[in-house]
Amino acid sequence: TQIDIGQSGGAYLDDTGAFTPPTGKVVTAIYIVAANTSFTTLTPANDANIFYPGTSVTASATGNGVNAEAIASGDNFPADMWIYGRFSAITLADGAIFAYFSEE
Repeated sequence: TQIDIGQSGGAYLDDTGAFTPPTGKVVTAIYIVAANTSFTTLTPANDANIFYPGTSVTASATGNGVNAEAIASGDNFPADMWIYGRFSAITLADGAIFAYFSEE
């Protein structure tokens, strides 16, 4: 069964505390609320040889791709932007987001 964004819950983040989704869920969509939002940690939930962007990557032909780059804490994202993937942990350096969950 396909679930639309938001049907498995979500959270609003606007501080620099470490966030992990509820048990049995991962963040699959992030909506940037504030201009110049940046991440200290955006941990991809890689599994079954599927790799997602984040603050760590596997820069190889069997990972995120040759020469793939990690999101740096100094990388700023504009308001009204969406980031899709599967994330198991988020820490903001600054800004604000809505994080939407899916089942693991």
